[in-house]
Amino acid sequence: MLSLLFLYIFDEVGFRVIMLSKNRIAALLSALAALFVIVAIIIISSVGSVNPISKDESLTISHGWTCSWVDSDDTITISLPGTVADGYAGRTLHLTNTLPVRFFDRPSLMIRTSEQRAAVHLNGIPIYEFVPGDPQRAPGSMYHFISLPSGYEGGRLDIFLSSPLNQFSGVANEVRIGSITAHILYILKQGSIGLFLAVVAIMLGFIMLAFYLSMYFSGSRHPSILYLALFVILSGCWMCSESRALELFIRNPMLIMCIAFMSQYLAPIPLLSFVIDTYRPKYSHWLKRFQYIFAAHFFASSILYMLGRIEFYDTAILYHSLLACSIVILVLTAFTEMRRSNKSVRLFFLGCILLSISICADILRYYFRTLPWVVKPVIYQYGLFIFMIATVAALAHNTFITREEKIGHDILMSLAFTDTLTGFKNRRSFDERIAAINERLDAYSSVHMVILDINGLKNVNDTFGHREGDQLIVQGARLIKETLGQLGEIFRIGGDEFVVLSTNIEPYFIQVELDTLNKKISAFNESAPTFELSIAYGLASFIKDHDKDLHDVFERADKSMYICKENQKGLHQANNKNKLY
Repeated sequence: MLSLLFLYIFDEVGFRVIMLSKNRIAALLSALAALFVIVAIIIISSVGSVNPISKDESLTISHGWTCSWVDSDDTITISLPGTVADGYAGRTLHLTNTLPVRFFDRPSLMIRTSEQRAAVHLNGIPIYEFVPGDPQRAPGSMYHFISLPSGYEGGRLDIFLSSPLNQFSGVANEVRIGSITAHILYILKQGSIGLFLAVVAIMLGFIMLAFYLSMYFSGSRHPSILYLALFVILSGCWMCSESRALELFIRNPMLIMCIAFMSQYLAPIPLLSFVIDTYRPKYSHWLKRFQYIFAAHFFASSILYMLGRIEFYDTAILYHSLLACSIVILVLTAFTEMRRSNKSVRLFFLGCILLSISICADILRYYFRTLPWVVKPVIYQYGLFIFMIATVAALAHNTFITREEKIGHDILMSLAFTDTLTGFKNRRSFDERIAAINERLDAYSSVHMVILDINGLKNVNDTFGHREGDQLIVQGARLIKETLGQLGEIFRIGGDEFVVLSTNIEPYFIQVELDTLNKKISAFNESAPTFELSIAYGLASFIKDHDKDLHDVFERADKSMYICKENQKGLHQANNKNKLY
């Protein structure tokens, strides 16, 4: 977005504004980053700061749970959420507690399952059961809202949980009782930050994708923007699927699980592509290898999952191992590039290091859920947004440098192909244009060439000085442009020699403008300038059966011009003799 803004400024205001703005890049980026952080803090701080419930309509049943495995007589007492030891795939955990003696308006029970089947009994009577279509597959994680019948107060609550995955067997999440409205507000309060950041990331990704497409269809291809957009979109999809608030809107836990794993497995590929394509670091060959490995891992995992051979959880350890190895290479690359590269590259790779730290923290959270409070589920979201700010700032800085280099290149190219005195194209440009037309002469219905030569340039230079000689050329060029400029391209191919190249036009119109040129020259000379202007010209057209190419046309036009020059010289001498008598 910042790059788009800067390019817009360049297009509207020009090179001068770019040069002035370069000195304020750091201040502008700092201000925008600060504004973003302030808005984010306000939004995050406001979440849950106001309790919209007029009275306490829900509570968490945390303590007093008696737990046992249905195939064992041993019981323990735990607080929820918690984990019971000795679980394995297919083993059923039985949780028992007494509901509070308290009245709730439209009471319901809220439980959360983590890749588990569930059954709920009240006073020995089944009131809810969740069984996935395929009991052998991981069903996903989701919230369940269970309406309670009248007379529930003080009743015995039994919950039965079982999972086809070893790592989720024995997991018991929190249980709440209250109104459904209170449950929904509670979930939103717990997961709204992550969902908000995820939606923002997806929106930013699609904005970058739209920017890339607009540049692509305008003929400017920048695949690095596409790679970055895909990485941000995939990261946003993963963050969105990890947000528990999403479960309120999508009631298909297996779909959410597939989105989470597939977006997570794909995300490193466009990120590595972006690093390789944009910065071409020292260890690019290693990063490319990891691209292929991540792609192979994604396709193998997806195919085996669809065939029912494995669960995505079974491939998580391999993915995290690959991710850790690629992070080591990426961090090593970052330190190497930061030591030897410019400011924008250092800024980007600093963002890579911070992103790598947040990824590592999230991996640790996945395997060690009892880590200190600093390792929150949203730490990757924060790391991603810091990375995005650093990347956009680096791209903006790099955009200025690239644009300035392009401006310098365009200026040099303009000087190489343009005559600085008249603004017409020069001899080099004329030669390239002739070569281009010669290659496809059959594509033109007609090609005409007018060669013009300003008479007396040497005499003006010797008599009045080179400054007046330049004025003679400028005034002659002006009259040529006013008349013949609308019929074709004008080239200055020598000190006092010009060529007008016209295509797909009748020679009659050229002759009309030549007559107009003579009239304008006469009017100019009547104004009593320091010097008298006279232009000789010769016109020739391409004749397919006579000319081999435009070089033959040039020779005939040049001969015609010299004949005109001799005629004008004779006429000038005759006029001088008449003045003597």
